Amino acid sequence: MTATLDLDDPDFLTGDRHAEYRAIRDQGAVLAVGDPDHPTHVLTRYADTHAVLRDTTGRMQPEGQDAPAWMPEGPARRRLRANMVQTDRPVHTRLRGVVAPLFTARRVEELRAAAAAEVADELGALTASGGRFDAVSQLAARVPRGVLRLLIGMPDEDWEPMLRTQVDFLMIFSPFPLDAGRQARLDEVSGFYLDYFDGLLGRTTAPTDLVRRLLDAEERGELSRDEVLSLMHTVLDAGFETTRTSISNVIELFATVPGLFAEVREDPALVVPMVEETLRLRAPVQVVPRILTAEYVATDGTTIPAGATTLCGIGSANLDERCFDAPERVDLTRPNASRHLAFGGGLHHCVGAPLARIQLQETVAGLARHAARIEPDGPSERYPSLMFPSLATLPVRVGS
Repeated sequence: MTATLDLDDPDFLTGDRHAEYRAIRDQGAVLAVGDPDHPTHVLTRYADTHAVLRDTTGRMQPEGQDAPAWMPEGPARRRLRANMVQTDRPVHTRLRGVVAPLFTARRVEELRAAAAAEVADELGALTASGGRFDAVSQLAARVPRGVLRLLIGMPDEDWEPMLRTQVDFLMIFSPFPLDAGRQARLDEVSGFYLDYFDGLLGRTTAPTDLVRRLLDAEERGELSRDEVLSLMHTVLDAGFETTRTSISNVIELFATVPGLFAEVREDPALVVPMVEETLRLRAPVQVVPRILTAEYVATDGTTIPAGATTLCGIGSANLDERCFDAPERVDLTRPNASRHLAFGGGLHHCVGAPLARIQLQETVAGLARHAARIEPDGPSERYPSLMFPSLATLPVRVGS
């Protein structure tokens, strides 16, 4: 199906996308965009997105390559080659095997108290100071600090300076070539993070369990220094970005959907469904790329050839009425809400998903304890990103 959607349209990139996603799902299971002779294929529906995400033969990089052909040598390419999220087997398997044991549901449950304490501290200060604040910069961006302090040992004074370049770093995940200016900026921020974590290791006297595990693997020859630094940054990047985005999204839903916050506040059992519905309705990552190694026939009969770049449309799939009844509505009794694809699937299913859920649950529970109501306090803004349309600002007023 030929594209009728402008993926560069600012209104689409910063809007809720529900109408646009519905339109492309109605057109077909696959939307072809870009060069008509070598199109990128966007999967629009749940069944196909789920199938391709779970296909263990799909690749992140073209066959025989460890980075996109358009990316020049430099810090960004160094970082990408060692990035667990963007590597293929056997590198991906080796990197994941080092960190995955620390992110099981049982292990991350031990971090719940730290997440709850950070939420309580932040909300206590905000409500005491009048209850009017920006939910992104003054809450969502700070909640992950408690857990990440324990995981990577980053001192509190480094937190906000480190995050100023985080949005620019996300360009490393672009499925399309970057222009010279954005590539230069990506190299700059990638070099910054590599240097920062190398310096942090140099001044760390009591490594966390995660950092000690990485250093021991390096000493055994299982990880290179670039891989150690990249894995530390990956924990920061994934642990911060997904959590910040989803906390912002859940607060926006509370502020804009009448009666929703009161419903959750009155029944603590609704905390978990609220988190799952937020992840489904507003996935923090809207599309993820895959390169097919075999021909794929979509559910509507459309054939995607082997070697084609495919964008798994997680945001659209999570709103597919073929899988979810009344998909654009928050339904805290939805029986299959947890079937959402917000954390991807298959070999690249987000290793930090259990930790993200804990932090979101503790934020929702903390809001229910500290606030009687949540209301918008001005216009919000989103970053104009196809993959990561996170809220940039969200002014709210919280009543106690």
